[in-house]
Amino acid sequence: MSEGEGEDHLRRVTRAMVLLGLLGIPLWGFLRSWTAALCFGVGALASLAFWTLHRVLTSRMLAPSVRRRWLYGFLSLGKLALIALVLRGMMGRYPAEALPLALGVLLFVAGILLEALRLAFQRPEAPPPD
Repeated sequence: MSEGEGEDHLRRVTRAMVLLGLLGIPLWGFLRSWTAALCFGVGALASLAFWTLHRVLTSRMLAPSVRRRWLYGFLSLGKLALIALVLRGMMGRYPAEALPLALGVLLFVAGILLEALRLAFQRPEAPPPD
């Protein structure tokens, strides 16, 4: 797998997350409430921020310097702190909207699963060597 192909996968995951987020906001708004849509949107934005931080920190962790790897590994804990702060703040403000918020936060998982399904059903370009 080439580096460009890996970037293509990351872009597809990001596009899937954005598409699911844009579809989810009006669905939550019409089917439940606009407060639920707001919470889903905040969760989706946190998920996109989490995914962006993950992409940046992981790519920088691949540096040859061990100190840089440890630094970016430690900074990757910030991804978890981001999700924790969003969940804590939103649950304090809108405790009844836990489900839309949690589903918004899990958009990065849905994006990865959609890309995995796409790859599972993709035909190989060349037969594997014997």
